[in-house]
Amino acid sequence: MSLQIIEINSTKIIFDKNKTKEYRTDYNKPCDCQNCRNCYKIIKNNTELLDFLEGFGIDYKCTEEVFSWDLGDDINSLICHEGYYGVLGNINGEDFEIDKFGVKISFAKDVSVPHDREGEYFWICISGDFPYVLDEEREIFKKYNFLESFSPIKEKASFIKSLKLFFMKK
Repeated sequence: MSLQIIEINSTKIIFDKNKTKEYRTDYNKPCDCQNCRNCYKIIKNNTELLDFLEGFGIDYKCTEEVFSWDLGDDINSLICHEGYYGVLGNINGEDFEIDKFGVKISFAKDVSVPHDREGEYFWICISGDFPYVLDEEREIFKKYNFLESFSPIKEKASFIKSLKLFFMKK
C-alpha cells in the first residue's frame, strides 16, 4: 500500500493514490452524454484543477456521477455541473469544502451516489456554474413543474383526494 497524507484546512487526508488510479468499475467509466462531456472538457481545460485531481490518482473522466442542470431556458444559459469522484482513503475530521481553481471542491465521507466501493473511501465533488463549451448543438432541457401537469383545479383536487383515499386504506 502506498498511502499519502496531505493536510487541507487543518484536516488530514489519508489516501492511496495508486489504488484510486487503478480502481475502475461500471460505475466510474466515462459517460458519453452531452452534459458529462461538457463537464469533462471544462475540467480538462482547467490545468490547475486537472493537476489537483491527478494528485489524488483521479482520472477526470472517471466520475462516479455527474449531476447537471440548466440554469436558464436558453442556449446561452449556464449549466450547473457536480462531478463526484471516489478516492480510496479517509478524511480525519469533518466534511469540508474549498473554493479553488474557479470551482467548489467538497470533501465528503457520506454521499448518495451509485458505487460499488468497499473499504475506506471518501468523495471529492467538483461543482460550479459553467458555460456550454462543446462544438456541437446544445440540448436544452425544459424544467419540469409537477403541478403544471394537472391543469384544471378540479383534476388537482381529484388527484389529492385519490391519494388521501389510497393512504387511508393502507
